[in-house]
Amino acid sequence: MNEEVDEKKPAGDEEEEEDDEEDLEKLQAEIERMEAEAARITKETEALEAKKEAKVAASGAAAGGDGKKTDGDAQSRDGHSIYVGQVDYSTTPEELLGHFEACGTVERVTIVCDKYTGKPKGYAYLEFQVLFYFGKL
Repeated sequence: MNEEVDEKKPAGDEEEEEDDEEDLEKLQAEIERMEAEAARITKETEALEAKKEAKVAASGAAAGGDGKKTDGDAQSRDGHSIYVGQVDYSTTPEELLGHFEACGTVERVTIVCDKYTGKPKGYAYLEFQVLFYFGKL
C-alpha cells in the first residue's frame, strides 16, 4: 500500500503565481514612474522658487532696499489707514469707496467679518494712497 505522493502543484496555483508576479512588476513600474514624476516636480519647484527669489531681490535692489518689509514701512502704511465704525451690515466696499473718494485715492477697503459666520462685524478700515489728516468726519 505504498502510494507515491505527487508533489506537483495544481495548475491553478501556477497561474495565480504568474498573475501575482505580473501585478508586482506593474506596481514596481508604477512606483518608478511616480518617483520620476516626484523628482521632476521637485526640480520645477526649486527652479520656480529660485526665479521668485531673484525677482524679489531685483525689485528690492531697484527700490533701494532688500525687498523685505520693515516695521517702519508697516507703521507708515498704518498712518495711511483709517477706522470706520458703525458700518451698516449690508454696506459694500464699493459704497465705502464712493463715500470716501473725496478724501483722496483709496487703495484698499477692508470690511471686517466674523471668521466663523462670514458676516460683517460693523466696522471697516480704509487705506489711502497719501497721508491726510481727517479729523472727525
